Amino acid sequence: MQQEGQKKAWVVSVIMGLGHTRAAYPLKDIAYDNIIVEGSREFAPPDKYKLWHKLLNYYYLLSKATNISIIGTYALVALQKIPSYYPKRDLSRPNWAVKYLGYLIRKKNLGSTLVEKVKTKDIPVINTFYATAIAIDMAGIRPDDNYLMICDADVNRVWVPENPAASTIKYLAPCTQVKRRLMSYGVPENKIFLTGFPLPKENIGDSKTLNILKEDLFKRLLRLDPTNRFFKIHEKDVLNFLGVSSIPEEREKHFTLSFTVGGAGAQADMSEKILRSLRPMIKDGSIKVNLSAGVKKEVYDLFIIYIKALGLEKYIGNGIGLIYDQNVYRYIDKFDSMLRNTDVLWTKPSELSFYCALGVPILTAPPVGTHEEYNKTWLQELHAGVNPSGPAEYAAEWLFDLRDNGRLAEAAWDGFLKARKLGTFKIEELIETGKCSTGALPFEQ
Repeated sequence: MQQEGQKKAWVVSVIMGLGHTRAAYPLKDIAYDNIIVEGSREFAPPDKYKLWHKLLNYYYLLSKATNISIIGTYALVALQKIPSYYPKRDLSRPNWAVKYLGYLIRKKNLGSTLVEKVKTKDIPVINTFYATAIAIDMAGIRPDDNYLMICDADVNRVWVPENPAASTIKYLAPCTQVKRRLMSYGVPENKIFLTGFPLPKENIGDSKTLNILKEDLFKRLLRLDPTNRFFKIHEKDVLNFLGVSSIPEEREKHFTLSFTVGGAGAQADMSEKILRSLRPMIKDGSIKVNLSAGVKKEVYDLFIIYIKALGLEKYIGNGIGLIYDQNVYRYIDKFDSMLRNTDVLWTKPSELSFYCALGVPILTAPPVGTHEEYNKTWLQELHAGVNPSGPAEYAAEWLFDLRDNGRLAEAAWDGFLKARKLGTFKIEELIETGKCSTGALPFEQ
């Protein structure tokens, strides 16, 4: 909830997929004049709109091509490749992507509309995409408060300008790995703030007590541990951290799986295999399934086709949930609401990887791009991500095994304990005070 007198900032997203808007939206309380979406028809003039959409369409083409073509896979890797972290070395030399971005900004005026916009009011700028932050940096404005939020667990060199030592960009890092990577690219440590990824306040509650998060997590753990495999080991810790008095013997018999399709529509076809396998369990009520289509009507329509073909249309709204809206903000609201009752989130390891901090286990679909490979590795290092134990067409077998052996409950608990939850609050604190407090305990991060 917005506080009276709270300091405002320009909050800038781009049209490059849902992830950057999802990162910006939790900061809506401090967004001056609403969230800016660079490259959108509402903000960009026709020539800039065309330029941004060329970039967007190329990204979508490559994201979808990874499903059907080895050429698409190699092209995406070439664009997004992140070097191995070890051995530690100086990686500050700009690559071709950095130089090409500089060309687009200098010669094609990429980001120039945004630069003129943020000149109109002297307040901080929070960017969720590197191109806008670098355009502002190259324009020589906002030298003290041009912030760039990183949306993955590792980043390509293109997120840092050609001369990082001379740049005034300040970075909002979601995890320690990103901080280390930025420093290897030449970013001074004092320009990196380890805030965590911004998560929806509606799923957290009070920043001190985490009342909503803890209530939802406790209910989730009960649904994910029907055989007490998890609670036999972790009961005392759960009672202590979540502030509950005892573990009830009676529990809900069902649990809820949510499958989400990325902004580019990648992997939508997996939903048919999942529904086909889980059809008997949907009918007998032992599992509920949410299908998240994002803002793409064609993906939503595809879900409907699959549901009808499998004879499951009468379960829509009562066993099968469909999450879709053409308006991106309404969609995110629906998604965040869905997540409160989600027990397992099946998604490619996008920015949604950071939602493991809400105590939601991440079942990892195949990554799209090098950055998602690193997100998957990060999830596995935290033990918050789980690899499917078999193909999607046999989900009815292995998914219930993962639940019964306590692995999903373990992943939910590990994500809650180890991942940073307070990114939204930390970023608001940074904008308000110029400082960002850190804490060692799970409730303080």
